[in-house]
Amino acid sequence: MTTPPTEPRDHVPGLPPPGWLRDPNRADLERYWNGWDWTGLTRDRVTESGFPPVMTSTDPVSRRPPLIRGWIVALGFATVGVVGAAAYTGFLPAWVPQPAATDLGATSGPEVAYPVFGSDDTVTYLARGLVAQQESIDVTWLASGGTDVVAEVDDAMEEAQAQNPYAFVSGWRVRVSPLRTQVLPDYIYPNDEAEQRRVEIARAVAGILANPALNALTDPRETVGALHDAVLRAATYDGGASAAIDAGDRPETSALVAQSQEAYGIFVAGSAVCNGYAQAFQLLAEGSGIASVVVTGDANGGVTTGAHAWNRVLIDGEWLVVDTTWDDADDARPSRDFLLVAATDPLLRTRAANDYWVVDANVGMFQ
Repeated sequence: MTTPPTEPRDHVPGLPPPGWLRDPNRADLERYWNGWDWTGLTRDRVTESGFPPVMTSTDPVSRRPPLIRGWIVALGFATVGVVGAAAYTGFLPAWVPQPAATDLGATSGPEVAYPVFGSDDTVTYLARGLVAQQESIDVTWLASGGTDVVAEVDDAMEEAQAQNPYAFVSGWRVRVSPLRTQVLPDYIYPNDEAEQRRVEIARAVAGILANPALNALTDPRETVGALHDAVLRAATYDGGASAAIDAGDRPETSALVAQSQEAYGIFVAGSAVCNGYAQAFQLLAEGSGIASVVVTGDANGGVTTGAHAWNRVLIDGEWLVVDTTWDDADDARPSRDFLLVAATDPLLRTRAANDYWVVDANVGMFQ
């Protein structure tokens, strides 16, 4: 006989008391309900013979950005109530009161003091959770779509990480159980250190955007040019971090590598690699009202080779490339060669975007 677990807390009013109830998925089994949640304990309804706990969760290897040569891809939902989540996934008996359908699904996520970016509501929801450094981000509502929820969450998380300079994440896991689906992020910094970095980044961005000369510009092309130049003036390319990445160091193990991926590296430390450049430009462009997106991919020739990150900005209905890293290849002579370059320009023939920076279904929004 399988022994039910000891009850660690009081019974929740309105839910069934602890005990064996008919398994929601199999008529021949009973599953133990502990008063607020289903457990993994099951038994035969007739013989009451117990079975080993049922595996009710998937906990894949932690997802993190792919290791790249020279650059690394800097790849939240108020908690759904127990009753709502259980009813949503159909695991409570029919006689348990269920919330209205409008109580289920995505919310805007936690309030954060920093801008978040994403191509759809799921991405921006996750981004808020990441900026708030939530230990667990509930995405149970995604499980109703009939798709591979882990793949869907991974796709959205990759964009949330790539597009949000105020989120400091090295990877994540997706945990699926009968009652809920959760994202468990791996954060690079403790909460207080992460917040201090956000404060300093935001202060630097505000200082640049307050420049009267910048505010006097009315042509968006001139504004983009001024922001491009501001990034180049703020920092130099971090060759040491690039070498560390080539040697196998990662953000979660190397403070140098972590900082090189961040707008913090550009605005505060004065040095970063390509993703730091792209993140910094992203904040300046969006802060100036210019639609911008970070793009990640590979460059097989030109100023550098290997994995790379750059930006696209929307000007007069066209998404144009801005690559501050390649224009800062020579600190003595910064250039504007890769400022507002059309996607068909021969200058870009050696580079190709990958699929990490935007949800797969939304990539056409930025073509």
